Amino acid sequence: MPDDVLVSILSLITMKEAGRTSVLSRRWQKLWTFVPNLNFDAQERLNYLVDHRGERGVGRLYRIERTKYVKWVNGVVKLHQAPAIDQFRVSFDLFADYRHDLDNWVKFAIEKRVQRLELSFDKYRTNHCPFPSLYRTLSFPRCNSLRVLSLKYLSVSGEVLEYFICNCPFLERLCVQDSETLVNLKVAGPLLRLKYLEIERCLNLQNLEISAKNLVSFVYYGPTITMPFKYVPNLVEMSLGGKYCEYSICKFCEFPSYLSRLEMLILNLPMSKKKMKLLEFPTLSSLKQLELISYSKANASLLGLTSLFKAAPVLCRLTLKLHFYGPSGGRKVKKSPKCLLPCLKLVELVGFVGQPIDVEYVAYLVENAIELEKIIIDPRRPLMIGRPLDSKDIELIQAARERVKILKRELSLRELSLGDRLVIL
Repeated sequence: MPDDVLVSILSLITMKEAGRTSVLSRRWQKLWTFVPNLNFDAQERLNYLVDHRGERGVGRLYRIERTKYVKWVNGVVKLHQAPAIDQFRVSFDLFADYRHDLDNWVKFAIEKRVQRLELSFDKYRTNHCPFPSLYRTLSFPRCNSLRVLSLKYLSVSGEVLEYFICNCPFLERLCVQDSETLVNLKVAGPLLRLKYLEIERCLNLQNLEISAKNLVSFVYYGPTITMPFKYVPNLVEMSLGGKYCEYSICKFCEFPSYLSRLEMLILNLPMSKKKMKLLEFPTLSSLKQLELISYSKANASLLGLTSLFKAAPVLCRLTLKLHFYGPSGGRKVKKSPKCLLPCLKLVELVGFVGQPIDVEYVAYLVENAIELEKIIIDPRRPLMIGRPLDSKDIELIQAARERVKILKRELSLRELSLGDRLVIL
């Protein structure tokens, strides 16, 4: 096979596996140095170290592994021969002592005309590594190749991000998470091609200005800030969480008219029946998918959500992820209000426990979603999905499944038969 085909095959395996192929033969000795995807992902090893933080000698083990990791990345960077790379990804526990190495890595990636630049460090560390300031001294002012910039758990300022926004004309996705030095950010430009913007847990952020005609998706999770959406005519997906989400749902009616064009909305918020009843939502005439991540007392009620459902006449998919806290209490199941959901076809409920709060909610949906095709009930806690379950979790899940079956029989007695439309995970 030609070398370019072999390099394409090597790009499908991990960097360490690709490097090991150098011992196969003389021809294979340098093939791996042309791999276009440089993914230095050591997250599995990092997770192991985090899980064993409390053991004696783990600090020394951290230092050893960190040194090995930096040498590994430096070695690949030094030997790499391809003229361009598609991806450069670093994921490990690094801090300010390795700033010089990080400077060299970012410079290397930009000089190689990287398309995806992703830096992700240890989320448990408080003194995050600062993003390189070398952008001030780069010999070329623009980076026409960069499509994706993702910076997680490192310190980056608004000035640095605005430099990339202005000098990377084909940048389509920008993601910034957990930067304590991000205070002000302006995302604007007449030629801006940015389509996806994510700003999460940047706790010192105060102002965010967005004027991006091509923006289709916006994710923000963090403190209450000044956020003028100056021009986002094509925004169709939005996800809000943290203090800003609590603030924004009280101000939805004051938002610009772009809300009427939203097709997907995710809200991550504490649930309060009194608060939800007092809210007024503008008409979300294009909203088809709604996901609610609720943190609620077990004796609260979700029926106040009807004010939001009324505002979305074409809603066809609804997902609710429940996080309960506090005692369940002994209140009675409340009667469902009449509020038709004429287009709702699919409902997913994650975190069902079989208490009045979710029983009455399921009954409300069954009574009012006249075109309902499927309702999926998952009794697992949202945070436990994808993780190993202990015996206590298994017992609680099995008990919740039995409550779903009882609820199904009760609904049948009220002539609200679900038949095979109900799926229990």
